[in-house]
Amino acid sequence: MSIQIEYGSVGLAEADHRIANDLASLSGVIRLQRNAISESRRTFTTDQVCMLLDDIVARIEVAAKLHRSLARAVNGKGVNLGEFVKEVSEMIGSLGPHGNMQLTVDRACDAHIDAPHALHAGLIIAELLTNASKYAHPTGLPVKVHIHCEARDDGSFMVEVTDDGVGFPENFDPSVDRGLGFQLMRALANGLHAELHFEHNSLGVCARLVKPKHLAS
Repeated sequence: MSIQIEYGSVGLAEADHRIANDLASLSGVIRLQRNAISESRRTFTTDQVCMLLDDIVARIEVAAKLHRSLARAVNGKGVNLGEFVKEVSEMIGSLGPHGNMQLTVDRACDAHIDAPHALHAGLIIAELLTNASKYAHPTGLPVKVHIHCEARDDGSFMVEVTDDGVGFPENFDPSVDRGLGFQLMRALANGLHAELHFEHNSLGVCARLVKPKHLAS
């Protein structure tokens, strides 16, 4: 799946263009999810359907928060990465059962990044947090998640999401897993020309999204 979004100068026509592109991207994500469900031939419970709908809501909210951030931007500086990460994280945390996720966000990151980069990063963060909420503690214990981000004026940035869960199953490889969530994250990272790495053990998972300067966008 290819997700491409282009932004130019700010104006009413350009704002319409941004929103149209974002909605087209979200439509592609939802269509991918729909196809995966159809091919699986699974029967879903009411709770599972609600979780799928929550995933769709989360992705729409990420795009909405991006446009609110752009509306607050000054002099075309782009999106404040620290603020955007915090907003996305708190939104995902609010979708799950109360108290299921204990979230801390390092707001040391105060640099700005391009809007299309922020959308890709926001969708990846949403997916990582959703996975942590669902799978980090199969027994139902609250999951502790810490998010750290760094950005530079040259456009490079890093976002790290760490949980205290049980880690991935034995022989699980996130770089090739064909589950919808990991397929989506890999496609988004590729569209961003970024690197998505995972470190995991029995004490949790650390996912690191790195957008270096030297990889052209």
